[in-house]
Amino acid sequence: MMGAESFHSHLEVDARDLIQLIAGADPLVPVPGCPGWTLLDLGRHVGSVHRWATTIVRTGGIGDKPAGPMERAELVEWMTEGAGHLLEALRDTDPHTPLWTFGPPPQVAAFWSRRQAHETAVHRVDAQRALGLPPMMDEALAIDGVAEVTTLFFPRQVRLGRIPPLEHGMRLDLSTGDSFTIAGDGTDPRADADVVITGTPLDVLLLLWGRAHLDEADVTGSAAVARSILTQGITP
Repeated sequence: MMGAESFHSHLEVDARDLIQLIAGADPLVPVPGCPGWTLLDLGRHVGSVHRWATTIVRTGGIGDKPAGPMERAELVEWMTEGAGHLLEALRDTDPHTPLWTFGPPPQVAAFWSRRQAHETAVHRVDAQRALGLPPMMDEALAIDGVAEVTTLFFPRQVRLGRIPPLEHGMRLDLSTGDSFTIAGDGTDPRADADVVITGTPLDVLLLLWGRAHLDEADVTGSAAVARSILTQGITP
């Protein structure tokens, strides 16, 4: 189980690397992982989310997501400042401090340490892939990212009525020996699975977030069932 400071360390490194990628590239390069976006759009999104999360951690309530600069130099400075403020807010706040989150109880600051680490890491991968670079992510963070999808985002999608409970189950067997199941309404981790996907933590995480194609995955059982589950909207 990763602790808050581990998430903060990953957030710090991934934010720095993402900003460096944007600073050194054509801001109009398309980002395949976020259809319709350029690197400029990606940077503005991440910078905006960082500021939004900072307001929540500092005040306990929801604020607005600000729009970022349209010029690269200004954007890089804005993102750097925003990431610094987010890290400062998270590190200054006890992880058990009650505040608003969109997750289930307990709603505490630790939620945002985890969520912002994953938000930044996945978008760093988006930038790497957009620039033709090999995607990289810390293995432990990628494992936790798969756990976040299966235990937070998927059950939330069902709970909010955005998707119905699944009729079939899908097991995710990671190369690290970790295993997760997406089935029913997401509340039974021991539910039966009709299909198994095997892969590295990063490969499986990218598949869950729509950044990879099922045809490239190691699938045992019905690929049709896996495709149906992955296209249901298990992530927002």
